[in-house]
Amino acid sequence: MIATIVSTFVCTGVLNFQMNQIPGVCTKNAPNRFTCPGINTFFTASVLWGTIGPIKVFGQGGQYTALLVGFPIGLLLPVVFYLLQKRLRTRWLRQVHPVALLYGPLAWAPFNLSYVIPSVWVGWLSWIWLKNRYLALWSKYNFVLSASFSSGIAIAAIIIFFALQYNNLELPWWGNEVMTVGCEGDWCPRLTLGEDEIFGPGPGEFH
Repeated sequence: MIATIVSTFVCTGVLNFQMNQIPGVCTKNAPNRFTCPGINTFFTASVLWGTIGPIKVFGQGGQYTALLVGFPIGLLLPVVFYLLQKRLRTRWLRQVHPVALLYGPLAWAPFNLSYVIPSVWVGWLSWIWLKNRYLALWSKYNFVLSASFSSGIAIAAIIIFFALQYNNLELPWWGNEVMTVGCEGDWCPRLTLGEDEIFGPGPGEFH
């Protein structure tokens, strides 16, 4: 509880510092590449729930009313898997977790599978291969290794920031440039609007 209270003030202070002291933060031309890719999600959510209102979006006759079917599906899926596990009693079905399967891919949405595949192999190596063959070694070092991965990423980010980005230095390398190739760097629409066409209700039609 103490850590949660302290982190609340720390996070709020860091956020205020970023928004007020970093020039051009959360813009395409932001120095040090503080482009805030996740901020769009919160902005869109605030517009939907605060400005437009959920009734106009998800209510009767709304543009996304069909999405409400997710509530009963989400309620029934765990029950269905529970009954299947009780009836079939297969080992692999016991490992299937519908909530994790539905919630996990939410983090993948803006990216392609290349961002996720490396973690799949590491997870399989740790939780399937190593755990089943060397349980004592896995029990002793697995979570320490996981924490070291996270710490290593954080330390590397700090070093890269002060060594390169803070000094406005560029490091030409495939790993720095692949993220802006194809649809990752430029939007690739599936459909293109014609002249005078709009997406969704037009001006004065959204009631």
